[in-house]
Amino acid sequence: MTAVALVLLVSVLGLVVGQSMLPTPFDPASWLSSAPSRAVTPLSGPFAASLNINPTQVQKGQSINIQTNVNGGTSPFTYSYSGLPAGCLGQNSGTFSCTPSSTGNFDVDVSVTDFHGNQTTSNTVAVDVTSSNNGNGNGNNGNGSNNSISSLLSGFGGFLSLVLIFGIVGFITWILLVVGIWIIAIVLFRRLPKRMAGDSRAATAKCVGCGALIPLGSKFCSECGRSTAPKT
Repeated sequence: MTAVALVLLVSVLGLVVGQSMLPTPFDPASWLSSAPSRAVTPLSGPFAASLNINPTQVQKGQSINIQTNVNGGTSPFTYSYSGLPAGCLGQNSGTFSCTPSSTGNFDVDVSVTDFHGNQTTSNTVAVDVTSSNNGNGNGNNGNGSNNSISSLLSGFGGFLSLVLIFGIVGFITWILLVVGIWIIAIVLFRRLPKRMAGDSRAATAKCVGCGALIPLGSKFCSECGRSTAPKT
């Protein structure tokens, strides 16, 4: 009996001590009422986005730099661009570079959404993408095509002017050469008969009998038949 009474006494004491050590049941209402108040920090300024694109006039195949500056809001931000040319689509970043693969005029803006779902839209930036000058484009930029044609015609016109000048100088030189040759020929033909006459006179002699001119070295005169040999 003594042992049984001792066991019962120890059990009762353990039950009393354990009950006193149990934690107080959790009461959400009392915890919320006792929790310190948590103030929400207001935004430092209005939630706004500013879009910058550099350069705004490019040729197809050249890259552009796009940067979106965000004021206010709570990060992280989500970016949704509108109006970008092909080759720059599908971007979700505030700063990136891309290479347009299509030509035309594009009005680009971006909608920015912050962590709490607040949304703002940036300013609109106009981007002009023209065809490249390597001949692969369709040439849908009239000003670039006209400038290229004007430059080509200008260079061709300068070449034609140069050819015309050299042609005129060459023609004048040819005329002077022909005139000079004709003058020399006329002078020579005028002097030739006189020279031939002088040579013919120098190659004749007078007959001592009749006075006729006979070729030098002739033995008899063709007019009178007299011998031209000197008398001994």
